[in-house]
Amino acid sequence: MSVNPNDPTVPKRVYAVTADGGRDVKWTRDVNGTIITGTGRIKVGDTTLGEGKQRVKQWAGTMFPGLAGVDILLDELADKPDGTYFRDLQVHKVLTDAGVRRDQEWFEGTLDEVRAAIVAVRQGRPYDVKRVLDFGLRPEQQDAVDITAGYFREHAAESGPSHFLWNAKMRFGKTFTTYKLAADMDWSRVLVLTYKPAVQSAWKDDLASHVDFADWEFIDRGVDSDDADSIASGADPFVWFASFQDLKGKTSDGRIKKHNETIHLVDWDAIVIDEYHFGAWRQTARDLYDPTEKALAEEEAPEDDIVEQDFGLKAKHYLYLSGTPFRAITNGEFTEDQVFNWTYIDEQREKEGWDDPEQENPYLELPRMEMYTYRMGAAAEQWADDGEFNGFSLNEYFRARKVDGAGKNDYEFKDKDRVLEFLEMLRGKLSDQQKTHIIAGQKPPFPYESARFSAGIRHTVWYMDDVAACYAMKDLLETHPYFKDYVIHVAAGTRAGQGAKAKKPVEDAIAKAERDGSAGSITLSCGKLMTGVTIKQWSAIFMLRSLKSPESYFQAAFRVQSPWAVTRAGEPREVVKPTCYVFEFDPNRALSLLAEYGTKLANSEKDVPEKVLGELINYLPIFAFDGARMDQLDATEVLNWASAGIGATALAQRWNSPLLVDVNDTTLQKLLDSPDLLASLEQIEDFRNLTTDVSKVITTNQKLKATKREKAEKGEPLGDDDKRTSKENASKRKEIREKLQKFIARVPVFMYLTDHRESALVDVITSLDPALFERVTGLTIADFEMLASIGVFNAQHMNFAIHQFRQFENASLRYAEEDPTQTLQGRVGVWDTVIESDDAVPASAS
Repeated sequence: MSVNPNDPTVPKRVYAVTADGGRDVKWTRDVNGTIITGTGRIKVGDTTLGEGKQRVKQWAGTMFPGLAGVDILLDELADKPDGTYFRDLQVHKVLTDAGVRRDQEWFEGTLDEVRAAIVAVRQGRPYDVKRVLDFGLRPEQQDAVDITAGYFREHAAESGPSHFLWNAKMRFGKTFTTYKLAADMDWSRVLVLTYKPAVQSAWKDDLASHVDFADWEFIDRGVDSDDADSIASGADPFVWFASFQDLKGKTSDGRIKKHNETIHLVDWDAIVIDEYHFGAWRQTARDLYDPTEKALAEEEAPEDDIVEQDFGLKAKHYLYLSGTPFRAITNGEFTEDQVFNWTYIDEQREKEGWDDPEQENPYLELPRMEMYTYRMGAAAEQWADDGEFNGFSLNEYFRARKVDGAGKNDYEFKDKDRVLEFLEMLRGKLSDQQKTHIIAGQKPPFPYESARFSAGIRHTVWYMDDVAACYAMKDLLETHPYFKDYVIHVAAGTRAGQGAKAKKPVEDAIAKAERDGSAGSITLSCGKLMTGVTIKQWSAIFMLRSLKSPESYFQAAFRVQSPWAVTRAGEPREVVKPTCYVFEFDPNRALSLLAEYGTKLANSEKDVPEKVLGELINYLPIFAFDGARMDQLDATEVLNWASAGIGATALAQRWNSPLLVDVNDTTLQKLLDSPDLLASLEQIEDFRNLTTDVSKVITTNQKLKATKREKAEKGEPLGDDDKRTSKENASKRKEIREKLQKFIARVPVFMYLTDHRESALVDVITSLDPALFERVTGLTIADFEMLASIGVFNAQHMNFAIHQFRQFENASLRYAEEDPTQTLQGRVGVWDTVIESDDAVPASAS
């Protein structure tokens, strides 16, 4: 039965295409005396057939067999908010009214102009070539707006500014949601500060491109100072974007930079701190940088924290944005009612449980992650480094060197045969040694062999340690009998560009693979594109380097969790990427990081680690190949595996780890503000001069920060005296930490002294005989409680260390004939909480 396309209730799609013979046509347009030039003609049409491609085949199939030479630029539902549908004729009228020349359905214009015309028709708004977006808030984004606005209004009468944190996973949509919060709060003056200047484009694009923000202005370094002042003093709302690095700089005479003067004069409705975690990661944040970008890493991941007091700005509200703000939450910077949480667990739970028949699942296109870990075999153990565990190192396994007398980017692996063997393993071609361990009939799936991964490995990113390894791998892949059919792109080194500039070459490589019918594409990176960049076609990441922190690990891993779906008229969305994959080849390190990540999520959500970890791996299942078979792990098995490679010596070393003691400026200031505690500590020989030492560290650090800012503004390096002072101050801070670590080193004594394994160790310690505790540690129990309360002992790392101790202890007490999979059961006390093992959410066996 034929349908009437003019019936507004009939589902339709609108599409835009270009083709050979039209794509290179140059055109000129006079718009109110302004000459606009461009290249390419675009046809805009509509269809009721279900997909634009079907309609294009009807009229172009003869001229362009197989649609070779035709590019479909846009294909989307022609729907309106009221549920009716519009026609291409309405889009044509908007374009011609805007001065876009047409020849039948072909227009001499840009794709953005077509998008803007579609948005204008759909929303019933005036045409604005910059306004090409019209999406709305997802439920959790609306919750963030409502909860945050409620908190800010409730605390509006307080004398100082109010503070709120969004602990929201990558791809939450923080820029758009922040702008919607600003509209809800009737803000008109918003300052966005960030450690990562590269995110400027996201903040600008959302404001400039979405129909909801047509009245807003955007100011950044590209706006002339006089124009910025004029906007700031005008009636229209505006957003001012600046980096911490720029704002903290001063002129040679110590004054604020001219283009930043107005920032200090405005009474801001809100100051937004974006990528808040980044400055707090310090060294671990630098894992995500290309090694050739040392200067950028130094600038964006500074040694020193920057706090509100450093700027002297005036604001009614502060909004902090982060995907991994674990340190801020652990340090008690935000109370429970000051935090909105939205994690990967929340997202996948909502996706799975969506049951509203009146609304399409807004989470449907957000893929589930799966992790596959592969133990490389006993022969790989020689590839160790001198790191914390002195164990297997991917960085050493893939170590590369310059080829003598060769070109600039000619590198080779130190052991090429070993890497070739690894490439064969990816295809399921195992060495004779590996084959002997495989249990009969239980060969596990390998990435480039198993059909289950065929869609996921078409376009992948391989994360390596340095530029040399990337180029050495490129040469190996391009000459490999199997991998030579993939388009190999190196996104590493200075030639690849920085930030968003490194994205287009990757997209070009993917487009080339699609156009040429290649097997797919492989992007090799050692840091570029690992934060703030979305490549929707990436469906898998190969972790071929050993990272140090769960924050940096999961920032990289979530690069592949970008949504990718298409919609056909009258049909549900088709999800192109329902699952994405993390392929890991250092199981002990990866699962330790996963366990630590779960612990940090638990702390941020005020829940028990094993329960949160169990729920995490329910939505991020872990499959582990131990050299003989592959099994799906549950929460306790993840914790067991993470601990399996850590023997008694390494556990003892963990209790000497500097991570267990926090001596940052915030903690030291709290210590300085506790005179009774200081007086008590100074009775101990090691702490005779503690007050003087702490005061000197804090004061010197503040002076050094001011000096660094002044020198940076002048483009000058630190002088020898400043470097010497910095080194001495770092040494003094280390000395304080090492003295405090002596208390931590005695904690294992109390783990052996008590049979109350179901109680938190803090509670066990504080219930002991006070005289015994003081003899062992030199501290009174009251002193211990105070040190714990001000954050000197890092609860996250203490919990993880104690749980590993319990796991190791549990394994060592088993008899040989007992079930080797037996794990910790019931209530297990760690540092400051109790893990309810029975509450863990088990993953089903594979």
